[in-house]
Amino acid sequence: MTKAKKLIEVAMPIKEISAESVRDKSIRHGHISTLHLWWARRPLPVCRAVIFASLVPDPLDEQCPQAFKDAIQGLLGNDPLYAPYPDIPYTAIYDPMPDNLRNRLLMFIGKFSPVCQANMLKGKSTASKEQLSEGCLIKWESKNDKAVLAKARKLIWTAYNAEQNPDASFITLSQSFDVAYQAIEEAESNLYSCIDRHLETATIKEKETALQTAIDSFQSQMPSVFDPFAGGGAIPLEAARLGCRSYGNDINPVAHIIEKGSVEFPQKYGKPIRYTEDEFCRIYGKEGVDLLIAKGISICNGIIDIPNRLSFDVEYYAKQLLAMTEKEVGYLYPADENGNKPIAYYWARTATCSNPSCKAEVPLLKQFYLANTSTKKVYLNPVINGTDIQFEIKEGTCPIKEGWNNRGNMTCPCCGSITAVDQVKLQFKAKTSKEALLAIISETNSGKLYSSPTKNEYQEPPAENIDKPTDRMAVENNRNFNTPGWGIEIYGDMFSNRQLYMLQAFIKNLSFLKKGIESTLYTQALYTYLAIWINRISVVNTSLGRWIDARETIATPFNRQAIAMVFDYPESNPFCTSSGSASNQLEWI
Repeated sequence: MTKAKKLIEVAMPIKEISAESVRDKSIRHGHISTLHLWWARRPLPVCRAVIFASLVPDPLDEQCPQAFKDAIQGLLGNDPLYAPYPDIPYTAIYDPMPDNLRNRLLMFIGKFSPVCQANMLKGKSTASKEQLSEGCLIKWESKNDKAVLAKARKLIWTAYNAEQNPDASFITLSQSFDVAYQAIEEAESNLYSCIDRHLETATIKEKETALQTAIDSFQSQMPSVFDPFAGGGAIPLEAARLGCRSYGNDINPVAHIIEKGSVEFPQKYGKPIRYTEDEFCRIYGKEGVDLLIAKGISICNGIIDIPNRLSFDVEYYAKQLLAMTEKEVGYLYPADENGNKPIAYYWARTATCSNPSCKAEVPLLKQFYLANTSTKKVYLNPVINGTDIQFEIKEGTCPIKEGWNNRGNMTCPCCGSITAVDQVKLQFKAKTSKEALLAIISETNSGKLYSSPTKNEYQEPPAENIDKPTDRMAVENNRNFNTPGWGIEIYGDMFSNRQLYMLQAFIKNLSFLKKGIESTLYTQALYTYLAIWINRISVVNTSLGRWIDARETIATPFNRQAIAMVFDYPESNPFCTSSGSASNQLEWI
């Protein structure tokens, strides 16, 4: 028997998908892309649309099951929201769109809002959030919209089961969907309403089994979606959102961990939990109560309702880990005389002037601005005394037009001699180059404050306690790694001593933390998020980051798919509260 073509083979709302995908790139809070960097992120609207359109037939195909046609008519046919365009807004001529089942299905996937349609016909732009109509499947706000997702799941359910049983009616299939879906909701309610369900009693296990049985029963009547190269996990995530049993994997271990954290663990463990007050205090103590207060969660009749156990635990144990590490190594990041913590330290690598009569240690600066915005200009002003180079911090336009580093060729400000890039590289490879702390960056109510460093504002960690990673970089791949030419050939060279010491303290304390918690599948998921968090901390704490003077922010080494050599870099203070801090990185998870 010939099967009907899938909708994706016939038509797709490309313009609408493209518009929402552009918006998807700018969404941060709640988006899986913030969990961990992955180079080949797929826009969620594209994945949701492609999966849906791959699982339902074209309703205008002669072989399309009648039950699916009736499903579109029943779910979408009477809703003016999904009425086709009276005049397609992105064509040059008057172009009314026929009101048929296919176009109704396309409008369900994505449809420009009335405001956007009017603006497009007038040649005007529309804010990205207002471009698509509410109730469209691919709109960001629909990700948790029960009504929209229920329509999508029922359409997929009907298409899949009508293909298995062509004689089945939509009424019958709709009723079976409602029964199966309601069974999941009832099983969830029965389980998640239990108090102290983390304690594995016979009753809890029975209810967990009942929930899993209900899910398996539902998904056995839905198609399965496989993605063997899942990367950032967008396709498995959207397949699961549409109610399918999804499978994703990747040969890259980083991608595999991202998929675990983006797709698997939230579905398994990101659920509500109820504690008695005594049990909560036993597990979390005073710090847990403080976190409850900070999150606005109250204690009602001795019961504490936490909306998402996994999210709460990740935050709680991350803050425990942060406090342990700050207690151990926080002295390396001393506060100023007013008790304010610096948010970053601005460093420059130095090289020795090749002039035998000079031998000045020259910071390899390409420019001197610390802040260069339309309303604020702060720069490093050199103060040269013989071969001694110091800096003072001034406000205003920098009078120095050229830096001392031009493509690695160094111009000495003391004698004017030029040290060729090859000679500078030899110094770096011989490990005779040094680093100079040029400025301390602090946060105030009026913005960033830049000050000259003093001897008391930098503490060197004990060298004997630093265990530098010796794994070699891909030194032959000079297209993506140009640092080996500068003597940075092992991954440990990407970090300063203080950065290494701090990161190793985080890792060590994570091991201590794990010893005090019973090892279960749940805690393994918890440790995975804490490890991802530490990795995020390490990304903003390398000696290959950059200070963006136009925005006064820290940029990581991974703004492109390569690790480039830099000669001046910001060292973040992980124990402050500004961007680049450990607490800020936790917010992205």
